[in-house]
Amino acid sequence: MKLTSTLLFLRNYANLFSACFFSKKAGILLLVVSVSIFSSAAQEPPSPAPFEQADNLTDETTSSINLAFARADTQSIHYAYSGDTEKPGILFIHGTPGRWAAFSSYLASTQLQREFFMVSIDRPQWGESTLSGDQDPTTFATQADAINLIFQDYPDKKWILVGHSLGASIAPKVVLKAPDAVAGILLLAGSISPSLGKPRWYNHVANNMFVKWLVPARLRDSNKEIMPLRKELALLESELEGNTFNTDITQIQGMKDTLVSPKNTAYVRDNWEDKFNSVTIIELEEEGHFLPWRQPNLIVEQLRRMTNNN
Repeated sequence: MKLTSTLLFLRNYANLFSACFFSKKAGILLLVVSVSIFSSAAQEPPSPAPFEQADNLTDETTSSINLAFARADTQSIHYAYSGDTEKPGILFIHGTPGRWAAFSSYLASTQLQREFFMVSIDRPQWGESTLSGDQDPTTFATQADAINLIFQDYPDKKWILVGHSLGASIAPKVVLKAPDAVAGILLLAGSISPSLGKPRWYNHVANNMFVKWLVPARLRDSNKEIMPLRKELALLESELEGNTFNTDITQIQGMKDTLVSPKNTAYVRDNWEDKFNSVTIIELEEEGHFLPWRQPNLIVEQLRRMTNNN
């Protein structure tokens, strides 16, 4: 994973290094920008990893993944789907940067297709999803409205949301927007606590008006989502206050995660047990940030448990 990211990083910036070779100041600036870009890019692997550990899911795969759009006046949300529409609904929400294909291994599994109806979206501003008007893609409200469009396409279905990284941060906002549609949320390495969700130094560097235009658009958009994260989490916290939801929460966190603080599990334990139907916390001592690709067996096990409870 790290080798692949490093190779992509070197390829993307070889020309820029050459241009700055004779300028000491530009070289220093480039070094700072490169660190910030590399750190931001680490939010998602460059391509979805296979189910290396999920032997029971790799025996048979299929290309029967369908693509569609859910549309409203201000949004056109692209998504992929597979499985049996009569079975429990699973909706995957990727982190930043990302797109629906981050979860393609799940959607392609014929075993899971027999058990679930699965949807993976391109969140607003990613993949083929588009916004119009004055919609702000960095707000949780805009992101949750996009997911609600999927719910409207399948009005009789209850869903388990699977959010990874920033997708996990957004998922509880969906419950606020459509509480009757969400039976459960599986949070994977999500930043939940406002105090832990502040941007890091490299996010501030990459957001500088003199630096950000050196950053590729994809990573610039990713950084744009991270900058207001603390404010959006604080708003979410205030909106959840005093409310209760008939929704089950399962949080899985790698305790060696260097991108999202493992202390988020303590926040959920202390603040959410009186707000949701149930809260289950799983701490993985030897895991990092990339849980969807490193722990597919555990994730599928939790999805089965959560759907059996509803």
